[in-house]
Amino acid sequence: MHLAQQGTQEGAVVLTDTQTAGKGRQGRRWQDIAGCSVLLSTVLRPHFSAYLLVMIASVAVVDAIAETSAVQAIIKWPNDVLIQDRKVAGILIETSRDRSGQLIAIMGIGVNVNGSIKVAAQTATPSLQATTLATECGHEVSREQLIAHLLRHIEFMYQTLQQEAQSAQDPLPNEGPSLSQWIRVRWRSQLSTLGRSIQVRQGGTILSGVAEDVDENGVLLLRDHCGKRVSITWGDVGYPAE
Repeated sequence: MHLAQQGTQEGAVVLTDTQTAGKGRQGRRWQDIAGCSVLLSTVLRPHFSAYLLVMIASVAVVDAIAETSAVQAIIKWPNDVLIQDRKVAGILIETSRDRSGQLIAIMGIGVNVNGSIKVAAQTATPSLQATTLATECGHEVSREQLIAHLLRHIEFMYQTLQQEAQSAQDPLPNEGPSLSQWIRVRWRSQLSTLGRSIQVRQGGTILSGVAEDVDENGVLLLRDHCGKRVSITWGDVGYPAE
């Protein structure tokens, strides 16, 4: 974020072999195994809503994992990436404004790539067990290939959304679904949370019910035990015994 505020070019990517102060959502700590993870942050200046960045990053991680290791990952609302209900990647989007008022976003992504489950990184979500791609596919995975696939997917979706946002006021005929709609559909289709009984912890409050759907902004729609539909914009999702 400091680099972004100093005018660093959009699309700049910062990578590291290990983090000394990694963090996840709600200020939690993210720990990694030195030399075994993909840890990157990207400077972005979107002209579209920031919630779409969560969807872009989640879909890109799932697709990059499939291309690199032939493992099918899923998304736990809103932005944890899992394999068989074990966390393999986390995403954190942080936003600010520059001096001109333009939105700045830092897309932070951490993926547990190599190493074993016994020493896998402690995730930012305590209720989830961690895993690594190597554990799941049975061999070491190239971090360089994963990074290349990941950045290619992010770049394509991001640049297309930027163009879509900048031409939104052009009086063009409707020629079918936009990329933003396609991304929402892709993200929703990968969500493992929907249709399950869940508990959402928001500070000292716990909400329970069935995760029915998400709206177009990515808000989770929960049907509680009284039949009321509740909109969930934040919180930790857990799965009670099913």
